[in-house]
Amino acid sequence: MGMHKRLNWISILESLGKIGVFLVVIKTLLSHILPIMLIFFNSKYKINTYQFLLVQATPMLSIYQEEDEEDINWFSIITKNLTGIDFLDYKTLLISGIPIMGEVEQQILAIKENGPVIVIPRSETTLEKDEEEIQGEEIINNSSQQKEETTINIVEEAKSDPPKKRKLDPKKPLILIYHTHTTESFNPDGRGENFTTDSNLNLIKVGQELKRELEEKYGVSTIHDTTFHDIPKREGAYLKSRPTVQRYLKKYDSFKIIIDLHRDANVGKNKATAIIGNERYGRVMFVVDTLNKNHTRNNILASKINDKFNYLYPGFSRGIMYKQSKSHYNQDLSSKIVLIEVGSNENSIEEALNSVKIIARVLAECIE
Repeated sequence: MGMHKRLNWISILESLGKIGVFLVVIKTLLSHILPIMLIFFNSKYKINTYQFLLVQATPMLSIYQEEDEEDINWFSIITKNLTGIDFLDYKTLLISGIPIMGEVEQQILAIKENGPVIVIPRSETTLEKDEEEIQGEEIINNSSQQKEETTINIVEEAKSDPPKKRKLDPKKPLILIYHTHTTESFNPDGRGENFTTDSNLNLIKVGQELKRELEEKYGVSTIHDTTFHDIPKREGAYLKSRPTVQRYLKKYDSFKIIIDLHRDANVGKNKATAIIGNERYGRVMFVVDTLNKNHTRNNILASKINDKFNYLYPGFSRGIMYKQSKSHYNQDLSSKIVLIEVGSNENSIEEALNSVKIIARVLAECIE
């Protein structure tokens, strides 16, 4: 009887051992062989193999190969949970072979997330200084809250003259503002909603204030479209906002800048926040699709606006993110379309509205 039980236990252990070996082999195949097969046999990866290798050697040249953010790749989600590898993220492929790279990236992210960016607007004095002197005055990523609060008290508002107010001409609008993801809202404490149809809490409110600021302060005639393109669901929102843009392009030929206004997500509040004086702002970021026929001119426009941010408010912009999207973010419709993210879901609506004043100033200066 005892021997029979012992043999059963041995059989169970042997079976468990075989299962363990099988799982190890499967994980090895998924971690090493499958990524190589994807790179050389999958058209998406094969086309960009050299770019992938270049990005790993020089991260600053990174061009993100992400599909439209609305697409859900269940294969990628399942394999990421099973193996830790996301086949839509090249970095996870590299980390699977060189684990220490993951630790390095976590350290870099930790450094970047130390604190909000303290922005010192250029004044008439700083405009005359050398670049090295200006950089010395820029205070970025302070990790000490006490030091941050001390710095806030000595930061001054910009003293350089804003652009002169134009004569408002409603028949020839210069800027169009619309929202592909209209319901995006702000949820700083995590207890509210990231999406809402309440126009006082979502991007419509930000767009309204931006239109008001542009027209009342700078005389820049602006159209603000408040159509909800992401209800009842977010999937396909770019297809829904496409006719909206086409309608305005057909009606007007006077637009200088067309803005798809968003807020970012899954970005830490520190990284998405700027401080000027004693006020907090949601930092801006630009997204440019690199697959459409207008991408060169789209990039020129985004770079022009981004450069103006960097000149007047160093550190306020998070820069330009380059993506490849099947929807092209509708930037294939016009070379004047720019996608702007204002803060993230972890910012407050007040911080986003504070940013409107700076965004309007920059846009007004970029209108020729």
